[in-house]
Amino acid sequence: MHVADFGCGIGATTRSLAEAVGPNGAVTGIDLHEQQLAQAADMCAKQGFKNVSVLHADASNTGLPDGSFDLVYCRFLLIHVPDPIACLHEMRRVLKPGGLIFVEDGDLSAAGSVPATPLNEFGRLWAALGPKKGLDYLLGRDLYHLVTRAGFQNAEIEIHQPAYPRNDERRALLMWSVEEAGKGFVDAGLVTQEQLDRILAAMQVAMDNPDVLVLMPRMSLVWARKR
Repeated sequence: MHVADFGCGIGATTRSLAEAVGPNGAVTGIDLHEQQLAQAADMCAKQGFKNVSVLHADASNTGLPDGSFDLVYCRFLLIHVPDPIACLHEMRRVLKPGGLIFVEDGDLSAAGSVPATPLNEFGRLWAALGPKKGLDYLLGRDLYHLVTRAGFQNAEIEIHQPAYPRNDERRALLMWSVEEAGKGFVDAGLVTQEQLDRILAAMQVAMDNPDVLVLMPRMSLVWARKR
């Protein structure tokens, strides 16, 4: 099989796909960020994957030939592009007739905790930031219909939401993500730095509470064939 990994980043999934298709198959990792693409190529080479190539290109306009792939894979890309339908149309264009698309993305607003705690600020802040950046961080909830609107038929869907009851590192992901994106929230006028500092402190308290169940973003996985 010939596989295209749209938005491959540093190539973690690209390497898994290369292993799955074996030496008689081929994987093309596509990304707009040259530094991450260089890391992907380097890691694939170091791990002995000779069936991987990388392409520096916009996911909505790759320049790849029509109908050149058996499978297109895309994970955590569409919430970061201003026109996800255009990106899905490009994926459909490069697929062979009968080829498969697998696309996964999240609804960041669904993350938080049970019972409700300041960890719910994660979902609120990301949901508010999206419109200011021209992006949809809730896209996962619409992913099925986006795929069908892009011309794919007989789509299937699975929805899953990881939850962590114990105090391991994964429980801290919501707080770390808000901290890492903090400047963006402040620059967008959603919070002041002082408010952000208070939110992060309160998130830490909630995360350390053993009675709090931490919910990650709700993820949708959609797959379909090109007719």
